[in-house]
Amino acid sequence: MFIENLRTEFSRPAVLAHPASWLLLAVAAYVFLAPNIDFAPHLTWHDGQRLAQLVLFGVVAVGLVVPGVANAVSSIWAALPGWNRMAWLAAFALGLVSAVQAPLERWALLEWAMLLLLLVVVLGVAAGRRAGGFALDRVLMMIVYATAVAYISKTVVVYVAMLTVGATYGQGFNVRELFTGFSNIRFFGHVQTLLLPFLLLPALCWVARLRYRLLLGIVPALWWMLVVASGTRGTWVALLIGVLVVLAFGGQTGRRWIKWQIAGLACGLLCYAVFVLLVPNLMDQPASFLHRTEDIITLSGREVIWTAALSYTSEHPWLGIGPMHFAYFTNAVAAHPHNAILQFMAEWGVPAALLFTVVFAAGGLAFAGRVRQVVASADVQTGMIAVALLAALAGGAAQAMVDGMLVMPVSQIVLALICGWALGFYLMGHSSIAPCGVVEKRLAAAIIILALGCVVYGVQPEIGHLEQREEQYLALPDTRLLPRFWAQGWINE
Repeated sequence: MFIENLRTEFSRPAVLAHPASWLLLAVAAYVFLAPNIDFAPHLTWHDGQRLAQLVLFGVVAVGLVVPGVANAVSSIWAALPGWNRMAWLAAFALGLVSAVQAPLERWALLEWAMLLLLLVVVLGVAAGRRAGGFALDRVLMMIVYATAVAYISKTVVVYVAMLTVGATYGQGFNVRELFTGFSNIRFFGHVQTLLLPFLLLPALCWVARLRYRLLLGIVPALWWMLVVASGTRGTWVALLIGVLVVLAFGGQTGRRWIKWQIAGLACGLLCYAVFVLLVPNLMDQPASFLHRTEDIITLSGREVIWTAALSYTSEHPWLGIGPMHFAYFTNAVAAHPHNAILQFMAEWGVPAALLFTVVFAAGGLAFAGRVRQVVASADVQTGMIAVALLAALAGGAAQAMVDGMLVMPVSQIVLALICGWALGFYLMGHSSIAPCGVVEKRLAAAIIILALGCVVYGVQPEIGHLEQREEQYLALPDTRLLPRFWAQGWINE
């Protein structure tokens, strides 16, 4: 049934007629593959996913050369309010100045370029969504669902292996082993925050019979089980914020979505009780857990890095210490401050941080208003998509205040996909949007080429010996990998 729906949607002319749609699907393909495929088996998952992200940026850059794509992307940029475009340009100009004056210019320029290319990805996804229309929403929903299906399939294999052959090799039932595909369980928590809002939509929108809804509901129930098992507090906070925002702006459709999410959580708790608590005990393999009950209200060292970020901000308020340079001054907790605003304040300076904050806040409020209009007038499926996008955006913004949502490669691309999807969805109400002028296009091309050059310049020294670099670092006493750009996140050369 699922494969037949996917084949049907891809056969619709509107979905793939415009080349910008292919750009969107390339980003969606990364989201599907990154949690499920080990891109570089000899490296950590984080580094493999970062390398694949760099390849994706290259694909996007090549895609912009395809006739029609650059016009579609520039039209999205032109559709933004004038003050919004000026704020983006000013923030990146300040970031570039900050990068040039930073102690390690190469790393600073790399971070600046990566964030600029992420903005290009957002605009490209929005252009693809606007070109493909509502038919592309269904394709994206299926890709998101397929991502969850593939991940759960891996989880089931690991689960069965631990119960059947684990004891033979002296391995007990360790809940941590259920979370494959990420160097840290919290990184999977980012993906849960952004994708979980969409996973019930196929059951709610595509099938009417109860047995089919139950069948499609297995995957979101198991994802809820993984949320419970992960002990990732940031994900719980993010999901709660998403629900509250939907409650405020989602109308009746939003309340229906919340009701089904609560049902999904209940099923997830039941799955957790059966598959994690009951079955291993019956097989004399009591599970080792990831509970956070002892430190549920602690900051887990965040007070150290937040204080450090504020200190760097007070010492360098205008331009910060340089993009990525929180990782230049080592500490015992993390190579980034686990707070997006503090990160921009400390590394890019207060003016740039304020510009980014205003742009994101204004965009979020504008989209929330659009969702309120959509759920009041559109069909149920369109309303559900709008509500899920709003929940994912609100949850992602909330988690970025307590975790590295804007730092990790998979989190960055999934967030870019959601933001671009939401922007394209929002702009569907604009009947015609003119592309940028020739001068603006040439300036944009020059900036993108500069960003790509900065990325190549930034990664070239490490790209061939990441494994040795990390081994040398771990050979030092009292060290562990604290990711930033690479899994060994500290920068010192």
